[in-house]
Amino acid sequence: MKKILFSLVAIALFAAASCTVDEMVQDNETIIASIEAVSTRTALADAGDHYDVNWVAGDQITVDNGTKTAIYQTTTGGSTTGEFHKITWGAFTGDSFTGYYPSEIANGYLPFTQTYAAGNVFKVPMVSDPAVDLTNLRFKPVTGILKLSITTGIKTLKIKSIRVSADQGLSGSFTLVDGAAIVADDRAGVLLDCGDGVEIGGTATPFYIAVPANLYTGIRITLYNTEGRACVVKLQDNTSYSVRNAELREIKIAANSFSAPDNGGEALLCYGTAFNEALKQLVVPRKRSHVEDSVVTKIVFKTNDYTAGTVKVSNFDSEFPIYASLEGTVVTVTTPASSIRTAENACHMFAGFTLVEEIENINVLNTSATQDFSYMFSHCTKLKSVDLSRFETSASMTFAYMFSYCQSLKVIDVSKFDTSNALSLGFMFYHCESAETLPVGNFNTAKSNNFDNVFSDCWAVKSLDLSKWNTDRGRETRSMFNRCRALKELDLSHMSFASAELQTYMFYQMSSLEVLHLESMDCSRWTDMANKIHMFRQIPNLKDLYLGEKGYNTDSFKPSYFFSATDDKAGARTSSLSGSLTIHCTQKGADWLSKTNLRWINSGYSGMAPVPVKFVDYKTGAELTVTWPAN
Repeated sequence: MKKILFSLVAIALFAAASCTVDEMVQDNETIIASIEAVSTRTALADAGDHYDVNWVAGDQITVDNGTKTAIYQTTTGGSTTGEFHKITWGAFTGDSFTGYYPSEIANGYLPFTQTYAAGNVFKVPMVSDPAVDLTNLRFKPVTGILKLSITTGIKTLKIKSIRVSADQGLSGSFTLVDGAAIVADDRAGVLLDCGDGVEIGGTATPFYIAVPANLYTGIRITLYNTEGRACVVKLQDNTSYSVRNAELREIKIAANSFSAPDNGGEALLCYGTAFNEALKQLVVPRKRSHVEDSVVTKIVFKTNDYTAGTVKVSNFDSEFPIYASLEGTVVTVTTPASSIRTAENACHMFAGFTLVEEIENINVLNTSATQDFSYMFSHCTKLKSVDLSRFETSASMTFAYMFSYCQSLKVIDVSKFDTSNALSLGFMFYHCESAETLPVGNFNTAKSNNFDNVFSDCWAVKSLDLSKWNTDRGRETRSMFNRCRALKELDLSHMSFASAELQTYMFYQMSSLEVLHLESMDCSRWTDMANKIHMFRQIPNLKDLYLGEKGYNTDSFKPSYFFSATDDKAGARTSSLSGSLTIHCTQKGADWLSKTNLRWINSGYSGMAPVPVKFVDYKTGAELTVTWPAN
């Protein structure tokens, strides 16, 4: 956004200067960059009442021609005018140019981390006026300077770093307004890195930090010493401190009390879809979150890291920035904070990274405030393991599709998940084909109304403990256990499914299932049987189906394809391999079931051999007699 703004300003100024000047096509290997004299009352170092800014050998500037950039570097210093030589490859031409110093601010961000310089500012952010002549760029400061004059009565005290935050942003994305850098709606602070430490004492020691011009309130300054202890100075809430562009504002601090910090701070991540898009756009510009990526193989989180990455992925009101960068096939997410809090909506965070095998250090994420985990790892088809031990999920209202198509995950340890507020578990483990165990026994599902496909296509799971699950509010249980091929017994004897409206394919193609307990299933209020079709279709090893007092004691429509279909192949249709099927139910339930296409199983159809179906009383075990209608 910044680059577009600068380009438009450059074009407008050039057009205003002359409409007849021919386009200047140039690719200078050497340019002259000068710093305009600053005559404001900044009272720094030995420069009298103003701060003289000079180039230093090794300084680099970025020049933007509106569509691309080039980097230039100087080998001399000590003057406001320097000769800079291009160090990037490739042609660089145009008719309007803008320069940025330090070079990294050309990406649109004022850095969170600055480096200490004795009696000076290490790098004063500057931008040149748009120019039609690349041979001479004139730079002006675009920030003010905060001078912290610090004293202490503690002997041998060294300052390791200083963090400053306020109610307004001190770093982050910015635009230029009247030559001053204006930070966007972002509350990130700024940190001054003092290297091995700067000794302070009874005489004030100055520390200089470049900050955007603004009227600041709620300023909080935290000093860290070389022993890791902190001194927190919070200026009065009702006191405002004005910092003007290219001017200095002094704040005096007496640092006499240091203690162990509560923590190193917490950064707030942007919304899940925005995070997903930012990472994918490191590979392909403008790629959206729903488009799969086939490049990134690893995602790494690093805290207490002051590296400024390629793109910012923190929320606008995060006190600390979070950056993401790509090197080879590895995405690294860095922040100077000690932990990262995920947003209320973390959906799609890692979705669609089809080649990612590892998400390293994911346990730095604080998920306690996240309400939406839907699609978080969806289609991470190569992901081999994920550490969920630190995930706090009590605030979450949906886990829909959270692990869908995580086809390589053998272990999904969700044993510590708190699902007490979850409304939807739909498709949560859909196509987790390699998962051998799913520790969901402690799930609280009392509020859940959607169990649609929750375990569908979990081919390798051999057992499920659902004894604490409550499905009373469940309106959708469609394909809930569809193609759970390794389950031999499923005990749902405590589940009523009284509110169920959609149950098609609920137990479809459970090829190993032998015993199914549904003693509490309440069918008394069911009216639309069209949404119950295929419930028990193609369960070839089923031997015993347990129903209770309210199991299918209904006079509603008798569904087709409830147990079988005319196109079912031999060996696939219900109970064809077990050789018989015993249904434990009431007489009324037996009468109803005998009128469904269960009769096709009992009599045989399309030339297939019959499979005897026997009904027994669910209480006494006595055999029940039914009259089978014609096919």
